[in-house]
Amino acid sequence: MGYLDNGSITVDAVLTKKGREILKNGGNLNITSFTLSDTGVDYSLWNPDHPSGSAFYGEAIENLPQLEATVHAEYNLRNRLISLNQSTIAVPALTLGNLDTSGGTLKTFNEGDENNGTINVDLVGYTSSGNVTLNGFEYYFVIQDPSIISTNASLMSNLSGTSRQFLQEQDIPFAQQYGFNGNSFSISPIQQDTTGKQTNIYVVNVETGAYNSFRVVNNITKNQRAVLSTVRSGA
Repeated sequence: MGYLDNGSITVDAVLTKKGREILKNGGNLNITSFTLSDTGVDYSLWNPDHPSGSAFYGEAIENLPQLEATVHAEYNLRNRLISLNQSTIAVPALTLGNLDTSGGTLKTFNEGDENNGTINVDLVGYTSSGNVTLNGFEYYFVIQDPSIISTNASLMSNLSGTSRQFLQEQDIPFAQQYGFNGNSFSISPIQQDTTGKQTNIYVVNVETGAYNSFRVVNNITKNQRAVLSTVRSGA
């Protein structure tokens, strides 16, 4: 990793690991678009009290060194830039419902909760046109570890990197991306050997880039099922 010279305009392009994999398998990258991001920009450096006047408010930001392109997609483009209507007065946000608490970031599955996995999604501060989709889906979500949680949503791809979010390095090889339309999607716990297995889910609105995330704790184990079955049969 290195820094680019910020004294000149530079375009630094490299193939990600996924891109190299496609070429290795004889595929065609067929690049049709690109994404801009302000990852690495520290807006706290904006200084409206600069003694030289308004033309220099952003001087410190403009002088920030930028990281050179990296082949690891999972570490880049966390915050992608989007275009909104001029009438927009607030940045769109996603709220998630049917978690453990209202406004919380945790969803726990205990024995008997298997059918309580509907996650409600609400796009706040923006009226979607419905015309901007990804593979026909208005929303997508990423499950870091699909061995803990499953879903009936449509599988879009296995991820070697990430979309919109950093994934923990150990989860990168397993992460999967799913698409859905409407205002909800469903997840189901997969029986585990021990309680307390956890994974994260990231939810993204394609049109605005608004995203939210929550953590899932799966306390449903094979041993619990066996004990319950034995008790019922003995009764």
